[in-house]
Amino acid sequence: MNRLSAAAALTLFSGAALATPDIICGSLDDSINHGQVGNIRAYSFGTTACNKGDSPANWIADSLNHPVISTSMFKLDTATGRMIQLGVAWPKHSFASLQGNACGFGCAGDGSWQALGSGCSDPYGASLNASQGGLGPRFEVNAYTGQYIHPPMADGQTGNAIYKRLQVPAAALDTNSTSLYFVEGMYVALDDAQVGNQMNNVSYRRYNINSSLSFNGFGSTVREVPAIFAWQLHGNGYNNPDNSLTISQVDVPGEGRFYLASKAVDLGNGTWRYEYGLYNQNSHRSAGSISIPVNTGTSNYGFNDITYHSGEPYSSADWTPSDDGTKLSWSTEDYSVNQNANAVRWGTMYNFWFETDAAPTTGDVEIGLFRPGSPSSLTAAAVVPTADTGCPADLAEPYGVLNIFDIQEYLGAYNSGKPSADLAEPFGVFNIFDIQAYLALYNAGCP
Repeated sequence: MNRLSAAAALTLFSGAALATPDIICGSLDDSINHGQVGNIRAYSFGTTACNKGDSPANWIADSLNHPVISTSMFKLDTATGRMIQLGVAWPKHSFASLQGNACGFGCAGDGSWQALGSGCSDPYGASLNASQGGLGPRFEVNAYTGQYIHPPMADGQTGNAIYKRLQVPAAALDTNSTSLYFVEGMYVALDDAQVGNQMNNVSYRRYNINSSLSFNGFGSTVREVPAIFAWQLHGNGYNNPDNSLTISQVDVPGEGRFYLASKAVDLGNGTWRYEYGLYNQNSHRSAGSISIPVNTGTSNYGFNDITYHSGEPYSSADWTPSDDGTKLSWSTEDYSVNQNANAVRWGTMYNFWFETDAAPTTGDVEIGLFRPGSPSSLTAAAVVPTADTGCPADLAEPYGVLNIFDIQEYLGAYNSGKPSADLAEPFGVFNIFDIQAYLALYNAGCP
């Protein structure tokens, strides 16, 4: 009987030893301002693909074996501390590859236009990524499996200046110093996904806006990282991180990936604004709801999504909030009611925010998946409001019992200068009056 040696087994079963393509967005490049139609402006951005794998990646025109290239734009308002997605383009269907070495991996191309060699790069300029006849709709793409329909809907069709291109609301664009813009590029390919390399296909870059509302690249591309991480790195200004923002990665078992960003903003009047950004990198199942635990009063709800365009069948109806006293939820229509409902689909980020008087803590946020399957929901660690136990001095487990652990928890918050420990006038100053106020609450006991 034949037996595999340890070395042979490692060669057979180690992903690193197998010959695999691995496509990344190596850089985001030039840009074109295509002008405005109505209240919408359109742009396109160049992208360069790099194959960091050790075998060629298919780049075959008019087939199911070429990458599609997605671009989208985000705006980070450092004054409010909120990052939103402004819009998306129809993906570009690639058709041929050059064999450059833009990523410095060392190109081993064979001169074929139908494959991107190991270590090689292939640039598609902004004009090529804007060529309307070669753009296909997003709804035909499964970003996790790398599959898509070909030929795509509206194949070869052209239209006005904004048709199929990256569309953003003109009113959302400004040249304020507090506004930072980021563009994300993503490659989706069948052979890349088949070997499990579809999780590193997203990169982003900052672009500066000028008085004509055109964009110029600034700095280098951040490879293999989605743009949601720019929120954390530049939330208080360029290269000035927002350390209050947390980002949790959540994977659907055997399927795609989400990221949830969360933070709490102290409004200085005893209330807090809670911010959430739910980004779907490549889950085909998509997200249809989000639920945040909260049992105190909530108000001033907010929501932001993107608008699908150019004939995409997806709804752009806003999600509606619902507070049942234990959780605050937003949701779109159920899949059984409308398969084209406004779910958080691949390559998009939706925002949710609200205000409450409960100070922040850490907890779990539930993400409901849109398409049927198991599991039906995911749990993400996030910043959430502290639950009102009806006993304000009860700060530590075991809840319902006041003991030394509650006092230690309060003193820890006090020594750290946390707003939740600021219990007495003058607010904004930590002193003996705050400690006395806590001890009064403690001595009052729990109901």
